[in-house]
Amino acid sequence: MYKEKSSNFLKIIVITLGGSIIASNFYSISLLNTRSQLPIFNLPVSKYSAYDIEATKEGYKLSHRMHDPLVLHSMTTSKKPAGFLGGSKATVNKSTEVIAGENVSYRDEQGNELDAKTIACIEQKAKGESTGQLVGTSVATGTGLATQLTGVPVIGWLLGGFAVNTARKEGGKIGKQMAADFSDC
Repeated sequence: MYKEKSSNFLKIIVITLGGSIIASNFYSISLLNTRSQLPIFNLPVSKYSAYDIEATKEGYKLSHRMHDPLVLHSMTTSKKPAGFLGGSKATVNKSTEVIAGENVSYRDEQGNELDAKTIACIEQKAKGESTGQLVGTSVATGTGLATQLTGVPVIGWLLGGFAVNTARKEGGKIGKQMAADFSDC
């Protein structure tokens, strides 16, 4: 009698497990059959990416631009001193591009926002310094100073390089000061 109960119990467990496996297979097949026929896209995303996706049952069309921000453009025209010692006026066009939605501001070391005149002065000083460095280097090499100093025995190569570097630095300082004076900084 004990054998009959355990055999019936075993049959119930086997039928239950077999039925649940068959039911799970039918459920998996039904899930696969009812899923969307349209493709799924997993595209990279960035702050300025843009997508155009047109998907139908026949196929899809995808247009993707990874970095495509909206750029705002402004043009400023002003008259600046030009010519020999600033005797004439030249028209200067300044173009500015800003990405829409972003606040662009320049700040000093203390965190204070810089005004347009201060930014323009910084730009003019940088341009003047760069030009002055070029002129200083040209003067040191063009006059033959560096060439003559390299002729000194043993340390000539060091003296020539020192002369060119010093002329470049001093030319940069002079150019920066001249640009500041002409720009009223």
